[in-house]
Amino acid sequence: MFSNSKLVLRVFAVSVLFFGYIGTASAAALSADKWRGDVNQSAATLRAGNYANSLKIIDHVLSDMVEQLGSGGADDEMLATVLTYKALANAGLGKVDDALWYWYIAQEIYPAAAKSDLSSFGAPGEFLKRHPFSIAEPTTRGKVIPARVVKQVLPKFPAGASRFGIAGDLVVQIIIDKNGQPTLPHIVRPLPAPTLSFVALEALRHWQFSPAESNGAPISMAFALTVHYKL
Repeated sequence: MFSNSKLVLRVFAVSVLFFGYIGTASAAALSADKWRGDVNQSAATLRAGNYANSLKIIDHVLSDMVEQLGSGGADDEMLATVLTYKALANAGLGKVDDALWYWYIAQEIYPAAAKSDLSSFGAPGEFLKRHPFSIAEPTTRGKVIPARVVKQVLPKFPAGASRFGIAGDLVVQIIIDKNGQPTLPHIVRPLPAPTLSFVALEALRHWQFSPAESNGAPISMAFALTVHYKL
């Protein structure tokens, strides 16, 4: 028997400035050029083994993307590349759980990321390649007490998605392990803007749970979150 806890959240855009559409295309092009330069710098820093500095660069780019990205295949690939580098930096720093979390999100947003050649990144690249994403839904038997949410962190509506008028219902899922930790992020029902998936899963990353129990013993359990993004 497969058990699944579910929760629904509503997230509203604080404001939508319609005059923001003016010059959006040219601004996006300039941002993309800057991101590519920063990503290349991060890649060089990763190959040099300076993982902490690489992570700082990537986190800055990622924050900027959340504020500006709209929708489209190119945006999916660019965001997945940045998340892959974030995973590599965390792997290099020995933060295995964080590395896998962002590596899995990258593959969920852009499946072709799983085929990336990461050999030039040494041990961190080898680590990620040994851990492709796969959905392993736990099975339970007997009397089950569902996982309980101890602390919630609400996702923020990405400015880029709201500016382009992208909204709707997003469904994501995680597996809450026996220690109550969120693992295996999975996008069940995406929306056109990949940043909407990212911010929802990033929020879930910081939720706290008490694990599910079966016959008095802690078990892993799937937890689905539906986010209603409303303009």
